[in-house]
Amino acid sequence: MKSSEKKNLYRRFLEKELNAAELDEFFLLVENGEFDLDYLTMMPMVEGQSMEIPVAAEEDRVIASPVKIRPVFKLFIRIGVAASLILISALTYLAHRKAENLKQQTSFTTVIVPVGSVKIITLTDHSVVTLNSGSVFKYPAAFASDNRKVFLIKGKGFFEIAKDKHRPFTVYSAKLSTTALGTSFTVENYKNYQLEKIRLYTGKVEIGSQQKGFTALRLTPGQQYSRVGDAGEKSVFDQAGQLKPFTEDGTLEFDNTSLTTALAQVASYYNITLQFEKQDLKGFAISGKFRNEPVKDVLKTLLFTHHLKFKKIPEGYVIMN
Repeated sequence: MKSSEKKNLYRRFLEKELNAAELDEFFLLVENGEFDLDYLTMMPMVEGQSMEIPVAAEEDRVIASPVKIRPVFKLFIRIGVAASLILISALTYLAHRKAENLKQQTSFTTVIVPVGSVKIITLTDHSVVTLNSGSVFKYPAAFASDNRKVFLIKGKGFFEIAKDKHRPFTVYSAKLSTTALGTSFTVENYKNYQLEKIRLYTGKVEIGSQQKGFTALRLTPGQQYSRVGDAGEKSVFDQAGQLKPFTEDGTLEFDNTSLTTALAQVASYYNITLQFEKQDLKGFAISGKFRNEPVKDVLKTLLFTHHLKFKKIPEGYVIMN
């Protein structure tokens, strides 16, 4: 193709006058390097200017090593390819990050607190969980982008939740779920005895349940919700006069606590089984403080007040009226 024809083709390309067939021809010429030698004479057309390129006389010409000029056309194409590769790399990286994040969300750590100990855990969102002796707690390696879910399998935990209005924090226990945005509360789950209790200290929480017909309810500081079997009750507690939500040294404390709840706590604390009939213990309450005492001594103290006895069995003890 003559230089004048290529100039005309390039001008029409800039002015968007080429039809589909001519565009195919133009890009084929670019790929084949047909515009390489005419680059300097046609480049001014990009600026809408004219430029004369001086040509040396035949006798003045000097043969020099060929210099390769990078044509603007191939440069545009290479930039496009590079941009595509960068985009593909970015999308691949994002897909990898998403897959890794999903993997972390489904990868759980389970914590089992030894008898007589207290375990404090700082989660990835900076929320802090304090677990009582015998508690079992499960949490993910990373939280999802729209929620934070953890599981109190058994025992008692005190939760101090980092504020995040876009990701509610939910603690799942046996049948109940406790959801908060930024607050502090305790959750007790004694599944073997069908006992659960949520106490709110600061902020607000919403209580949900797997139980059919359950209407979600909200607690404000100083309120608690207790479930015994299928029956639930919302009530208030005296934050100033009641026990602390947890003890740093793992002390087991009761302050006018129902005997049924106290025994469930003892069973969780020492990781044993206590068999008893809730109905036989109805109306009984107990107070006391125990630290690193054998479970047998704790039971003697708790049951003596109400003239109750207990018997050793392979998995724990049976409480007798």
